[in-house]
Amino acid sequence: MALSLHTPLCDELAIEYPVLAFNHCRDVVAAVSNAGGCGVLGALALSPEQLKTEIAWLKEHTDKPFGIDLIFPSNNPISITREQLMAMVPQGYRDFVDKIKEELGVPEQCYSLDSLELGIGGSQETQWEQLSAALDAKPAVVAAALGFTKEVIDECHKAGVKVVTLVGNVKNARRAAECGVDIIVAQGTEAGGHTGRIGTLALVPQVVDAVHPVPVLAAGGIGDGRGLLASLALGAVGVWTGSIWLTCHESPLVDWIKDRIVESTDEDAVLSKVYTGKNCRHLNNKYIQLWNGPDAPPTLPMPLQNFYSPMPIMLSTEDPFSMGIFEKPELREWVGAPAGNVVGLIKQRKSARQIMYDMMSQAVQILGQE
Repeated sequence: MALSLHTPLCDELAIEYPVLAFNHCRDVVAAVSNAGGCGVLGALALSPEQLKTEIAWLKEHTDKPFGIDLIFPSNNPISITREQLMAMVPQGYRDFVDKIKEELGVPEQCYSLDSLELGIGGSQETQWEQLSAALDAKPAVVAAALGFTKEVIDECHKAGVKVVTLVGNVKNARRAAECGVDIIVAQGTEAGGHTGRIGTLALVPQVVDAVHPVPVLAAGGIGDGRGLLASLALGAVGVWTGSIWLTCHESPLVDWIKDRIVESTDEDAVLSKVYTGKNCRHLNNKYIQLWNGPDAPPTLPMPLQNFYSPMPIMLSTEDPFSMGIFEKPELREWVGAPAGNVVGLIKQRKSARQIMYDMMSQAVQILGQE
């Protein structure tokens, strides 16, 4: 079959290239949208008011389509306070984490309950408030990798917003299609962040076959034009990307984190539950290794694991890497970043526009379309 870089996704979302880009930074999201793709803002950790502020900034810096990514865990309580969440943390877990905090010299101000919003899977009330803030902005898409329900999907459609969901197996893909999701992302285990157990190459065509005619995007291990074309050949109409934007100039990650990503190999991105209680692919570091040790307690379910652990709390401040704790190189070894196996392809730091240009140029060259 003849492949074209202008796919039905381009027409559906009014974008130039069939590339969606997930990132927690509004600067990256705007840059990708301005470069012809569709940036998607990871907003699960934002309060509804913070989300409104971020959206207002995005609208000032791009007139192109963008998306908002949230989560909707169905087992979360309708309403809950920080104090109630903390009371659910076992004492043995508290002792283990407090020992880490003491040994690392974590500043008290970085270990406050106020450092995290309950948007991180805290309550259904917060989830709906976040959704309302997102829908008011009329984004191109609302995406979620966890917990879409028919009620949430209907609310998005009522607002005229398309729904994208990420799945890691055929069973969940079929369930999403039956619920009325507009676009399904088949995410292979190679992906950074929360991910499943099936490889991208095997997963994508099975999902395409299972949910036809619902359009499918490929995710996991896609970092250049070759990955884009491979995804189209598997039947996807585009790609969902994440790790390749971590080192772009617009990303707020500090230089030493970006340098670590550039120096990483495919094997440096490992699966672990220590950050959120769910499988998450992350750059390996001493924090993950400590939790894999024999003295570590079992990880807690979401949101307790990421709510109490010192590392996420430290990294949730406005400018966490400026803190003195990271001035010592040996302490930096305790920190990583959510990233996929594709980090082995990232060899230099570029602008978001250059990353997009290089991906599309390589794809065009392979197709012989230039």
